[in-house]
Amino acid sequence: ERIQWDGPLVLLVNELSASASEILAAAMQDYKRGVVIGSKQTFGKGTVQNLWSLSDIIRNNEHGDLGALKVTTQKFYRINGGSTQLEGVKSDVVVPDKYSYIDLGERDQQNPLAWDKISPADYNAWDG
Repeated sequence: ERIQWDGPLVLLVNELSASASEILAAAMQDYKRGVVIGSKQTFGKGTVQNLWSLSDIIRNNEHGDLGALKVTTQKFYRINGGSTQLEGVKSDVVVPDKYSYIDLGERDQQNPLAWDKISPADYNAWDG
């Protein structure tokens, strides 16, 4: 293993930070490798969905676009056991921004999955 950078690390996030950026921020926070600065929390996207077009499934459709099914196929958990679903990653240092006043997170979507927790993995925080 080769460490590429062992100096201070800051991750800037806001309420639109979702998916991969949340996974990175959560990992850096859990391992105590960096400080997360930004909105109160990130988007809260802790799931993976697939869209299935019903028009592609139904043969000989004469009714036009039949819509789609949105199916949740995976859920992401942090190494500490918590999910990023709904709660996102809470910033270590909160800097208010314009997105704080807009309902745009996963928690503001229709029928989001609830936050939950699993057993944490065995891991060692960074001691750099």
